[in-house]
Amino acid sequence: MVFGEPNHSNSARAEGLAKAFADAGFESTCTDNVRLEIWLKLFGNVSFNPVSVLAGVSTDRMIDEPGVHAMFAQMMAETAAIGRAIGIDAGISPVNRIAMTRKLGTIKTSMLQDAEAGRPLEIEAIIGAAVEVGRKLGVTMPFLEAVYGLTRLRGAMLGLYQPAT
Repeated sequence: MVFGEPNHSNSARAEGLAKAFADAGFESTCTDNVRLEIWLKLFGNVSFNPVSVLAGVSTDRMIDEPGVHAMFAQMMAETAAIGRAIGIDAGISPVNRIAMTRKLGTIKTSMLQDAEAGRPLEIEAIIGAAVEVGRKLGVTMPFLEAVYGLTRLRGAMLGLYQPAT
């Protein structure tokens, strides 16, 4: 767990939270750039999570599929463009981010686990928010848009997603 303040300060509050979680046995740290940490997490989740719901398989299998691997790289490039537009440089290439996930081995994303358990899907929080920001900034993101739309349709078909009315 990473704690920090949006204004890039090192606050006693964030330090205290990180310590409390560490004392409880959780791996936790405090950072002066929590927005970057959030963006780094999103950088991978924005592609792996929704596609796992569409494909119904673990991350290693998706990465090993050449077409899906290429799509992940493009989705991450589009996410990086959104990040640059808001002043955040993830500092990692899609190739390196995909390799990081590959090293984890066989894992099911949280969104796939939710789908399999019949729990609501976090589509808007994971990919919808990135697409919304990209749209507002005029960032071209055809792969993110397509996967977002497909995941919304799949989630609705499974009864695990209700579009806002």
